[in-house]
Amino acid sequence: MAMARRVAERPAGKVTAVFSVEAEREAAFRFVESDEFSAVEIGAAAHRATARRSEGERFVCVPMDQTDLRITDRKDSKSLGAIGDKRTSARGLEVIDAIATTLDGKPLGMCAQVHWARSKKPLHAGKKDPRLLHEKETRRWLEAMRQVRTAFEETGVTTTPWFQIDRGGDAWPLLIDAKLAETSWMTVRASHSRRLLEEDGERDHLWERVEREEILGTYDLDVPARAGGRAARSATLQLQACHVVLDVQRWPERDRVALGMWAVRVREIETTPEGETPIEWMLLTTFPIRDRMQDAITVVLAYATRWRIEELHKLWKSGACRIEESQLGEREHLEKWATISASVAIRLLRLTYLSRHHPELPATEELSRAEIDAVILLTKPKGTKRGATPNISTAVRWIADYGGYTGKSSGGPPGAIVIARGLERIQAVAQVINDGKM
Repeated sequence: MAMARRVAERPAGKVTAVFSVEAEREAAFRFVESDEFSAVEIGAAAHRATARRSEGERFVCVPMDQTDLRITDRKDSKSLGAIGDKRTSARGLEVIDAIATTLDGKPLGMCAQVHWARSKKPLHAGKKDPRLLHEKETRRWLEAMRQVRTAFEETGVTTTPWFQIDRGGDAWPLLIDAKLAETSWMTVRASHSRRLLEEDGERDHLWERVEREEILGTYDLDVPARAGGRAARSATLQLQACHVVLDVQRWPERDRVALGMWAVRVREIETTPEGETPIEWMLLTTFPIRDRMQDAITVVLAYATRWRIEELHKLWKSGACRIEESQLGEREHLEKWATISASVAIRLLRLTYLSRHHPELPATEELSRAEIDAVILLTKPKGTKRGATPNISTAVRWIADYGGYTGKSSGGPPGAIVIARGLERIQAVAQVINDGKM
């Protein structure tokens, strides 16, 4: 916990960049290099904390995604694996992360993280994979989902985790697992038009079946900008929904399983900027739909929380936390450091979100008393003295200003990176206050 606090104060990919005091630096190296515990145990503690934070909610959205960490390994001595496509020779780790958010997108914390090193690069998309489940990367998704369920079960929290998964998770093991699960729901974006079972015995397919449904109505969804050219906009989405029975084949048994799920089709109309592709999702979900229109909107809003995990990966990998700059010498040590760093990244994400969407909350919701007093002493805001408790939007703006935020000319409200920089710069004063010397 002390290490995590220090990383939160001075996020960086290298241990030496976080811990400037020799004794702390030596202790940090001993911690990550210890053989007495694993990254999984460190992560499990954070996952339980996230579950406890969700108490009182009917459900929390659990966006999941796979990414890779590109790590420098010139001597090929860190037990890393191949990442990227066949055109690259990069080395690193594959990771599946899961976070918890409220339906409106407020980050609550990490709730799963699975690392592994590939022995070889995966098959091209579309090729039949002859391997058994325990040999495929699909099992990593199942492992991450088990971590989430375990965290909620061990804490006794009755909140239902609702997994939100992109097309990479549209695989029969995940669909069957989701249907059998009694303590969680899942929504996955369909990657292809699966075969359906119809009551009249006629053969049908997912896309054609849902397209024949009546249009329920439209809904406006705020879409964030994305690297690669997607413009931020309010998208008008047309909704269709119906119950379907998927005709799923297990492998290698080759037997077929009937899975009843709801399908929600989302299609953007009239709001797509010129030159861009309209949003179109076919979402398969185990979420219990009763009011077709209202619950379909809930499914769409829940799936949209996936954008939060993309923001997390940016912060964690190359943003404020820069985990890919780590120079730790062994894979196990890197995994521990990455696990701690991920919790710091989501704290920054949460702080940014609260300052924008819940500006009236007191700053003590996320900042320590010492951090608030430090930024007041350093920025000297007019009419505010040490000991005051501003709202979180105001406190974050002061921290961002001290981190170099230039206001509207920067293109928007303070982002996580400039907030992280400001937090780092106020820590010396915050530490003096904590020590009772000021």
